[in-house]
Amino acid sequence: MVPTELVEKEFWRLVNSIEEDVTVEYGADIHSKEFGSGFPVRDGKRRLSPEEEEYAGSGWNLNVMPVLQQSVLCHINADISGMKVPWLYVGMVFSAFCWHIEDHWSYSINYLHWGEPKTWYGVPSFAAEHLEEVMKKLTPELFESQPDLLHQLVTLMNPNTLMAHGVPVVRTNQCAGEFVITFPRAYHSGFNQGYNFAEAVNFCTADWLPAGRQCIEHYRRLRRYCVFSHEELICKMAASPEKLDLNLAAAVHKEMFVLVQEERKLRKALLEKGITEAEREAFELLPDDERQCDKCKTTCFLSALACYDCPQGLVCLYHMDDLCKCPRSKQYLRYRYTLDELPAMLHKLKVRAESFDTWANKVRIALEVEDGRKRSEWRSPGGCFFFGGGGFGGLKAQP
Repeated sequence: MVPTELVEKEFWRLVNSIEEDVTVEYGADIHSKEFGSGFPVRDGKRRLSPEEEEYAGSGWNLNVMPVLQQSVLCHINADISGMKVPWLYVGMVFSAFCWHIEDHWSYSINYLHWGEPKTWYGVPSFAAEHLEEVMKKLTPELFESQPDLLHQLVTLMNPNTLMAHGVPVVRTNQCAGEFVITFPRAYHSGFNQGYNFAEAVNFCTADWLPAGRQCIEHYRRLRRYCVFSHEELICKMAASPEKLDLNLAAAVHKEMFVLVQEERKLRKALLEKGITEAEREAFELLPDDERQCDKCKTTCFLSALACYDCPQGLVCLYHMDDLCKCPRSKQYLRYRYTLDELPAMLHKLKVRAESFDTWANKVRIALEVEDGRKRSEWRSPGGCFFFGGGGFGGLKAQP
């Protein structure tokens, strides 16, 4: 066994060397649906053993994790390659992955099935902009020609260089049988110590929602394409609140509130510019390339501005002045929901989110002490407590 520190030292020596050329092969971003996952999958093609059946349904199976009830991505119908559907990685010594963050600033989870370790470097999300500033400062000529360079997974920079400029960096060696999870907007990079096989996918929990919204604002400034519509995702969850995990319902309510307030403001600005014509549009039925803002490339869902005389043009309401030179009388709003429908969706979410508080209050009242005794309390023979309702038959599931 060659010590990991020695491989690491040689890797960065080669990266920094101008004279030496080394070519390595990396089987990266291989679609698991096409080539098969390293985890057991119930696909009907072969019968699984009892042990495989157990793993096939496990939440730690990377084919299952993105679509768990608590994961936001289960509400996206499309199989987004690499995000909802795992990608496979066959590495060899020195095969590397460059500094990057995940699409939509989502979480990522990587499992090393077998082989030599994978060395990781990570930067916490609070230092993401600092890392970008340092890279732009040290390689300005690269960023001048490609402003979104860090989204292209082509840039390696020695962690020592970043730390010398005040960027906090952590590292780890991931061994076979171990998971590595990266958090929203946490930059990461690394390389393989030798021949190995890994699998990775993205997932999004309730706490990711504000980061996802901030990411869309960031993409808008960079004029970068979205993988999916964040607005559409929020509205789809809001339209069926009864299907949401309670924690997720509360988080979606907060996001939906921000969304509704912003939409009100934008449509008011549109009216003030004299645009009064409007048509309802089921944006979710359109291909993404037919509902992207001409200016910032954001995928529109709640609304967009179009022109009767320029049918190919479309902009989001943030760029209502960038549509065309036609008079305002020719321009019209394309909308998914009216301003009356959005608060109704918000209310249903609120009721769902507050149902947990209602249930918790009932439990608290049931436990209150009256005359030194707790209400309706008894102990089962097995040592479990039941409160009210007459044993198992009267117990109700958490709403």
